[in-house]
Amino acid sequence: MAKIWKRVLSILLTAVMLMSVSGCGKEDEEPSQPTTTPEEQTQPEEEKPSEEEKSQKEESELEAPTFEEQIKEAREQNEDIIGWLKIDDLKVDGAVVQAEDNKRYERQNEWKQYSWTGSYFADYECCFDSREKLSKNTVIYGHNVDFDDNKDGERFSQLFYFTDPEFAKNHPYLYFSIYDEDAPVVDGRPSNEMVWQIFAVLYTTTDFDYIRVNKDYQNPQSGEITDAQLMNIITEAQQRSEYIYDVPVTGEDKILTLSTCSYKYGRRKDVRFVVMAKLLDEGAPLKATVELTENTNKKTVE
Repeated sequence: MAKIWKRVLSILLTAVMLMSVSGCGKEDEEPSQPTTTPEEQTQPEEEKPSEEEKSQKEESELEAPTFEEQIKEAREQNEDIIGWLKIDDLKVDGAVVQAEDNKRYERQNEWKQYSWTGSYFADYECCFDSREKLSKNTVIYGHNVDFDDNKDGERFSQLFYFTDPEFAKNHPYLYFSIYDEDAPVVDGRPSNEMVWQIFAVLYTTTDFDYIRVNKDYQNPQSGEITDAQLMNIITEAQQRSEYIYDVPVTGEDKILTLSTCSYKYGRRKDVRFVVMAKLLDEGAPLKATVELTENTNKKTVE
């Protein structure tokens, strides 16, 4: 009988121990936190822009202006107006005229009124029929109205702001557009609305034939300058430039030449200050600044 009771007690003790062990199971442990929320689990990962897309976004820092309306309105008053020229942060922002010679607008403004400061006038040999037919070297003249090269003067006196390297660095473009009612539209912008990137800023004498448009002055019918002739102009301009611009340019490009008198070397009649730029491709991204360094070995006026 004692053996039976002893066996029953043993069974009861075993049962109690099993019950106590089950009370320390996982149900009493603090539940682990999920690594992501249900929303995070179901929400698709946001697509990151590619390196090319980021690069394009970073490069397109400026939006070029358009001048279609200004040109149309101006031509209603004077059909000699062939385009519009603008430089950011300068007073250079107005119509460009062209006559049968380079004398008519020396002392007339764009409205054919007498003006000591004249106008912005294009060389009579240049062609402005369309972007495609544009001369390889488009030359525009304007007066420097003060003998001290005062950069705050009228017309092309303003170009002397480019003698300040900080200004030059932060103003890499010229905007010159021409009148062309039939201009094709590319990427939402008419092709006659043009942007030009500066590649040279220089003092020179008129011995340097930087205003050459046609092969032969005596025979304009011989046609415009060749790629090789234009490359000679570009190379000489770069050698005389105040700065070395990080802007590739070749004889196959079209260039814009802005020219005015300068009195840096006294009241000489043969000294000029010139800004040159190349025509950019349609839709080219525009940067707010450009890389340039001082040209310590430049050719100087003698």
